[in-house]
Amino acid sequence: MILKALVQQITLRFQHEKRAQVCLWFDEKQEFLALLTALRRYLAEMTPAPFVLLEYDPRPDVWHGQIWLKHRVCSEQAELSPQERRKRRFLVYLPLSEDRLDAPDVDGRHHLELLAEYRLAGVLWRVAGKRPTLFSFLRQAGVELPASLAEQRKLYDGGRDSLLAKYVAKFADRPADYWRGMLTVKLVQSRLLGDADQTILDLAVDPQATWLELRENGLDRELLEAVEERYGFTCGSESPASWIRELVAALALTETFLGYGEPEDFPFADRLPPAPLRAHHQELLRRWLRDSESRAAWDRRIREVETRIDLTSWAAERSGLSFGFPHLVSQRWERTLVELEQAAPKVSTTAAFFEAHGERIREEAEFAKASHAPAGSWTLLHMLHTFLDACRAAESEVLAAGTVAELARLYVERAPVIERAHIEIRRDAEGLEHPALAQVADSNYARYANALNGRFFERYAAQADAEIPGIPHVTGKLEKALWHAEGRRAVLIVDALRYDCAHAVGETLRGHEVRIEPMRATLPTITPIGMTALLPISSAQLSLDVKANYPHPKLAGKDASQRGNRLAFLRDFGADCREIEEIESVAEPPEKLGDLLVVVGHDEVDHIGHGSAEKLIRHLDLEIERVARLVRKLHRWGYETVHVVTDHGFLLLDESKLPEVVACDKDWCRVRKERYALIPATADVPLVSFPFAWDAGVRVAVPPGLAFFKAEKSFSHGGATLQELIIPHLVSRRSAFEAKRIEIEVVLPARELMRAAVKVALRPVPAAAAGAQMALFGAVGRTLSLDVLRPSAAGERESVLAAPKAKEVRLEARDAEKSVTLFLRTLPFRKGEVVELDIRDVETSEQLPPGGIRLTFGRDL
Repeated sequence: MILKALVQQITLRFQHEKRAQVCLWFDEKQEFLALLTALRRYLAEMTPAPFVLLEYDPRPDVWHGQIWLKHRVCSEQAELSPQERRKRRFLVYLPLSEDRLDAPDVDGRHHLELLAEYRLAGVLWRVAGKRPTLFSFLRQAGVELPASLAEQRKLYDGGRDSLLAKYVAKFADRPADYWRGMLTVKLVQSRLLGDADQTILDLAVDPQATWLELRENGLDRELLEAVEERYGFTCGSESPASWIRELVAALALTETFLGYGEPEDFPFADRLPPAPLRAHHQELLRRWLRDSESRAAWDRRIREVETRIDLTSWAAERSGLSFGFPHLVSQRWERTLVELEQAAPKVSTTAAFFEAHGERIREEAEFAKASHAPAGSWTLLHMLHTFLDACRAAESEVLAAGTVAELARLYVERAPVIERAHIEIRRDAEGLEHPALAQVADSNYARYANALNGRFFERYAAQADAEIPGIPHVTGKLEKALWHAEGRRAVLIVDALRYDCAHAVGETLRGHEVRIEPMRATLPTITPIGMTALLPISSAQLSLDVKANYPHPKLAGKDASQRGNRLAFLRDFGADCREIEEIESVAEPPEKLGDLLVVVGHDEVDHIGHGSAEKLIRHLDLEIERVARLVRKLHRWGYETVHVVTDHGFLLLDESKLPEVVACDKDWCRVRKERYALIPATADVPLVSFPFAWDAGVRVAVPPGLAFFKAEKSFSHGGATLQELIIPHLVSRRSAFEAKRIEIEVVLPARELMRAAVKVALRPVPAAAAGAQMALFGAVGRTLSLDVLRPSAAGERESVLAAPKAKEVRLEARDAEKSVTLFLRTLPFRKGEVVELDIRDVETSEQLPPGGIRLTFGRDL
């Protein structure tokens, strides 16, 4: 719109003076100067162009002075026919005052006496009969401008460096709709700078580079003015890093002042902005704290500020809530932790603690979660609060459930939340050395688990059999869904994969169609029985042998407690059986894989759990990822459907508060273990028992609820709780286009590091062949893991990221680009030192690009 209006106005000026062939365009403040490039392009696209644009520029390296201008006018006219010559028009741009036609400037320069003839034979550009300004031109072009003189001056003050000049030059080619509405200072600033607050965050991340970019675009003054207007903040330092540091201090002080109720005795009241601007400080700081990309920059710079500002003593006895200063957050965390430790021994006092502090904990967690080094474990504490609410809600549902089926359905629905959260809280509490949090989680989980399984056992014990209505038995379910199914398929047999862990596996299988269904394990819920029950044994001869207080199921006369015998049975059935290590150790599929592939040998969970529950808690996530990685690999090897099955679940209880042992005389039993006993079917003993599926002469006795027949550790299985009995059947199906993953282009601004951060741009790359758009549209995205590695003293590669783990980024085919900044730990790096940028596909472990990217430090840090 602007370019069109400018051309129309000049054209009308020529039409007003039809004999004139030259129009002089004086621009004393050079407001239109940045617009000339766009104007030239616009004229080049017009056929024919209404005039030729010539620019006065007498600098020695250009030499476009008066003589050059007149020569161009004359030479172009000389080459034309008389008829064409009469039509040719010239617009001469002069970034000077019109007064230069009569006299030079104060330095004796730019006297345009040779162009004086054009004042008579040509024409001068006028806007409404007056010398043109950018402001008057825009008003003439129909742009709505402020009526306030103060607002107008803010727009046009500065000439070529004014807001208005930069704005018009940047958006001159936009259509008329873009120019509708009032052109206010606020609108101009926001469109020029984009998001000014985001620019501040970018400056904090990389002060030198961002400031240089602002200066190159002529927007440095605009940013400073916008910050001064919105935040009342000015800083005389020429260093952008110092400027940001002082702004961080101002934001943190203002947010603390507001968060603690605007106290009259605030020690730094003289450094606060005017009252109307204080809310803006609070808004920016809280946005910054929530920003995962920029939070590390805040944490780094506030640590510098805290060396000069310490409010610990002032805030010691005050109640307030601010999040900018880590030392104040830490102070509140220590007080909160002491209160929790006092409340932890009782469920009632714990509930009262969270009733009083729950909302504050939620806020603390909200502003802590983006930090790589939060001041206190607020996120974990909030997770614990959410977990307790879930346990209480589930306990209420237990009381409302009246049947075995209803209780089983309740467990299936709640397990992905309650069981999983219990494991995660225990893991994090141990890692962060917060035993009180683990104690609270254990006691509340035990209360829920006792309520659930106590009620379940009462109703289950009243049955004549071990059926759970609505939950199919494992053997029949798998014979139909797996062993006798059609098509090429693989199955991964895992030991002790509890129902919630299967859901955790499913969550990591992005890009796949995952279904998880509950099945009922066979009593007793132990490995030899459970693994045998997984097999296609409906028509097989089964029996039971007992040796050294341990059951040995017999399958076709062979001991099925031995894995080798179970595998031989599967091979006879027609399965291709492979050890898990054989699959994990190779990238390419072995030759002649069968249409029914069975992968076995995954017993880490059961093995570790019986040794140490704490170690198991730390290890579970590794096992979950291991299972998911194997599923993805089997899909890549051509198996459209992959099943994951298991033998039994498990209990995980607080070892210091295990239930009492229930009397079970060993003389009654052929086998007596912690969570079950095998008794003769004819025995009359005071125990709840169920028929044993494969031997009518034996019954399986189980202790009520979570109780034991013998002293046990916190990890156990074998009995009749829902956590042990209900096992998952996970089925993963590869989507039709799963084999095609988007290609990724990795772009770095530089491979020489001048600061402790690495900027990376990730872009999806379409196929080069015809139909590439469709190919890109059909390709699946990738989850990428980004890390920076350097050799350790031991010769191994170690991460030097400030974050506790590699950065993960999801890139879809539709994404244009995603920029990531990886912040490095505060370590000494020497000039010339080389580190590796390691980018990998989380699901396939493919490195992008192969071999990684080597980066070199350009200076000592």
